[in-house]
Amino acid sequence: MTSNAALQEYKCAEYKQEYERSEIQDMKNKRVVVLGVVLVLLLVGLTIILFPYVQRLQDPQTQAVVEAWVQRAGIWGCLAVLGVQVLQVVIAFIPGEPIELIAGALYGTWGGLALCLCGTMLASAVIFLVSKKLGKSILDTLFGAEKVKDWKWLYDSQRMELVTFLLFLIPGTPKDMLTYVVGVTDMTVGKFLLLSSFARIPSVITSTMMGDSLRDGNWQTTIVVFLVTALLGVVGITCKDRVLNFCRGGKRSDKAGEKP
Repeated sequence: MTSNAALQEYKCAEYKQEYERSEIQDMKNKRVVVLGVVLVLLLVGLTIILFPYVQRLQDPQTQAVVEAWVQRAGIWGCLAVLGVQVLQVVIAFIPGEPIELIAGALYGTWGGLALCLCGTMLASAVIFLVSKKLGKSILDTLFGAEKVKDWKWLYDSQRMELVTFLLFLIPGTPKDMLTYVVGVTDMTVGKFLLLSSFARIPSVITSTMMGDSLRDGNWQTTIVVFLVTALLGVVGITCKDRVLNFCRGGKRSDKAGEKP
C-alpha cells in the first residue's frame, strides 16, 4: 500500500512538472506573438511618422540639398556620424537603427556601413578594455547585479567564440551591454572585435541600405528591405530562446573564464 501511494505521488509530481513545462512553453509562445505584434506596430508607426519626410526625399531638389550638405561637411560630416555612433554604443541604451538609417541616407549603403562599423568597433574596444581593467564591479554599477546575473554563465562558456558571434548576430539581445559583459571574460579584444563586427553586419547593412534607398526615393527597394528586416526580426525573436539555451550549454571544467 505504501509503495502504491509512493508511486501515485511520483506520478502526480511528474504530471505536475509536465503541466508546468507546458504552461511555461505556452507563456513563451504568447510572449513571442506579443513581441512580434509590437514589432510590427512599431515599424508601422515609424513609417507613418516618417512618411512626410520620406516623401520630400523623392524631390530631386531635396536630394540635391542632401548631397550638397554631405559635400560641404566633408570629413566633419563623417566624424559627426562616427561620434554619434560611438556615443550610442557607449551609453548602451540608445537604439542604433536611427543612426544607421541616417548614415545610409547621407553616405550610401557601403559608406554608411563602414562609418557605423568603425564607430562601433572604436566604442567597443574602449568599453571592452575598461571592463577588462575594472572587472565585474563596473557591470553591477551600470546595469545592476540582478541583470548581470542573467549572463553569468557566459564567463565560463567553453564555446566562447561561437556564443559571442551568435549573441551579436541574433536580434533581441542587448548587444551593447554584452560588450561590457564579454570584457570581463578571458577573450582578447582583437578576437572580440572581429567576431562582433562580422556578426553586426547583416543588421547594420539592412538599415544603411534602407536609408540609402529612402534618400533616392526608391520605394521598391525600401519596401523589400523593410519586409526582409521585419521578417528576420520576428524569426530572431522566435529563435532567441533556443539559441540562448544552446549557448548556455557547456561550461569549462577549469572555470578559467570565471571572474570575481
